[in-house]
Amino acid sequence: MGRRRALVSALSLCLSLCALGLLLTALLTDHWYETDPRRHRAGCERRARPPPPGQRPPRLLPLPPLPLRRRLPRRAGPPPAGPEPARWPALPGLGVLQSGCARPLFATYAGLWRKCYYLGIDPDLDSLVERGIVQRCTAIKYHFSQPMRLRNIPFNLTKTIQQDEWHLLHLRRITAGFLGMAAAVLLCGCIVAAVSFFWEESLTQHVAGLLFLMTGIFCTISLCTYAASISYDLNRLPTFIYSLPDDVEHGYSWSIFCAWCSLGFIVAGGCLCAAYPFVSRTKIIHLKSARNSSV
Repeated sequence: MGRRRALVSALSLCLSLCALGLLLTALLTDHWYETDPRRHRAGCERRARPPPPGQRPPRLLPLPPLPLRRRLPRRAGPPPAGPEPARWPALPGLGVLQSGCARPLFATYAGLWRKCYYLGIDPDLDSLVERGIVQRCTAIKYHFSQPMRLRNIPFNLTKTIQQDEWHLLHLRRITAGFLGMAAAVLLCGCIVAAVSFFWEESLTQHVAGLLFLMTGIFCTISLCTYAASISYDLNRLPTFIYSLPDDVEHGYSWSIFCAWCSLGFIVAGGCLCAAYPFVSRTKIIHLKSARNSSV
């Protein structure tokens, strides 16, 4: 019985360590959600009026939605080839955004802490990043800030946008907070599971199982809240600012897959640790009762 209990402890400890590694990978990487508008941009270019021979088509690339740097770094030598930002008209207001092909959509990937642009997909954006005009990555805010302001927006719509920002802020805080607690409790569970090899094997194994199950609850809340925040963000009002066109490819990426795999390992290790002491105790009681009846 002692050898079997040690085997169960070792198996649950291995599962919990794998879960901890996957959970830390998900926490520290930025590939939770990705967008790829290349198919959408190709369709817009096909529907647009062809430019004169030898000229590039004018492109609406508004600068206000992009993360501009405060100071432009000076570089020696001639500037790199690329379209001048002055060629791109500024965003005049809501009327332009109501056109499906006028919105500034870029290939991005985002995590819990940062949102970044993919390089090598959009030459215009690559030129801006290379010249230091636009930051490639921006921090995801966990404090309230005023949303992007556009001219000619009604007051009721402005209040709606601010309320949606508050709701999204709470969802982000819940996601990050519960996932951080899950990592901390999982680490404590791994320590208790390691102690079970040397002291009070039955008690520490049971406590480690309960900690693993608590971690699974925290992780489930965090992942479900993140999915709710993504769905809420894509269905905000006005839809022509925050929702994505149908031909823009978007979805979850490998970081959140690591988090779900970690949840599976956590639940498996927790059930193994928490259930085995009861099963072994039940077997011992049955053996004692059978021995007493035979006597």
